[in-house]
Amino acid sequence: MKQKEMLRKAAWVAFGLVLAIEVAAIAGESAQEAKTTYAQGQYVHTLGGAESPFSDVVQTVMPCVVGVSNRGNSFNIISGQTELVEQATGSGVVVTTQGHVVTNYHVIEGASDVQVLSQGRYLKTEIVGYDELTDLAVLRVMEDIELPAVKMGDMSDVRVGDWAIVIGNPLGKQFADTVTVGVVSALNRELESSSIVKMLQTDAAINSGNSGGGLFNTRGELIGIPSLKFSSNGKDDIASIEGIAMAIPVDVVQPIVNSIIQYGKVTRPKLGISVMTIRGSEKPTVGLIPAGVYVSAVVPESTAERAGIKAHDIIIGMDGERIALHTDLTNRLAARSAGDVITLTIYRIPGLEKLTVQDEIPAGEELEIQITLEMPSQDA
Repeated sequence: MKQKEMLRKAAWVAFGLVLAIEVAAIAGESAQEAKTTYAQGQYVHTLGGAESPFSDVVQTVMPCVVGVSNRGNSFNIISGQTELVEQATGSGVVVTTQGHVVTNYHVIEGASDVQVLSQGRYLKTEIVGYDELTDLAVLRVMEDIELPAVKMGDMSDVRVGDWAIVIGNPLGKQFADTVTVGVVSALNRELESSSIVKMLQTDAAINSGNSGGGLFNTRGELIGIPSLKFSSNGKDDIASIEGIAMAIPVDVVQPIVNSIIQYGKVTRPKLGISVMTIRGSEKPTVGLIPAGVYVSAVVPESTAERAGIKAHDIIIGMDGERIALHTDLTNRLAARSAGDVITLTIYRIPGLEKLTVQDEIPAGEELEIQITLEMPSQDA
């Protein structure tokens, strides 16, 4: 009896330790419980004089990769006038035949003017829009020139150990169209600096200026946008770090790019709920409250209300994957578009809001609720 009472009290303590965070805020903590897969070593036997298996792919996708020049205003003390000077460089990938280019937001951040470098020419370019949360931006080449668009890959086909080809402009124009090759080292990497994106890890060499370029598979399909490299910070207690670089997966890139091209900004699907993260049991158990996303309120006439979600429900899964933290939910929603159908796993405990610490927690009901995602009103 004492043990049962202790379990009940522990469950209420877990329920009480919640952090109220709006889904719309899309902020905060990294989901440390995310699954991460690791590369297995493999031996590749080659014959002397054999042709590279990557040459044809590189020749096909190379024209789709461009340089990006971030130019800012600078006062020239000699002439006494303000002039545009290059303050940062990066890379980009052409994603439409209308001249749209995806790059990293940090490449064009603070720019007064942006130019695209293609086949040795600097082209007049405008910024269509950007998304700081995912570190992505979309540009559009304004000149009458044909630029081939890249073919998008599918992350469901990407496996740890697959070849990874990186093309970009490390260190700017001098080393334009540089190609490096490695493997996909890991998937679903969650970083404190990018809580909303689960990154793709590769050991292909990535240097300053590669940011915003292309990470391709051996079919010439874009599978990621290189965004971050780990390196030694120079401290004695930190060993030199090589061969660890991160890319934004294509399944995150594509909906962001589509939204920016269509709206000029990112409009993420919203369910219309306010939530709290519950630190509870790993699995739904009688007498315990499961870890998940507690629905504290449902907006009237929202997508969630029409689907049947109620206040005091606990979201524990989405599309068959476990939801334990609010970032698990927001990460998955951020990669979706209007019209997508998702399935939320709900744990509903009858009368949960009326229970006191002294009450036993009754068994809950597990429900599967399908929701067709909608974008928020453009007037909102």
